[in-house]
Amino acid sequence: MKKVLYLWLLFFFMGFVMINFPFLLIFDKFQLIFNIPLIYYYLIIGWLFSIMVVYVFVKKIDRDEND
Repeated sequence: MKKVLYLWLLFFFMGFVMINFPFLLIFDKFQLIFNIPLIYYYLIIGWLFSIMVVYVFVKKIDRDEND
């Protein structure tokens, strides 16, 4: 259980850093992909990745509790 808590904190910190100013500045360029700014792709993909991480951890915790 301690390893899961460590991974939760690690991914929380990575998500926090991902939406902080220096990383947003990297993708805040006037570059369009299919007429959508690059920053939108960065935020949407990061958001979906964070949801997938939460889903995987919740499934793992449920599986560990049932065993």
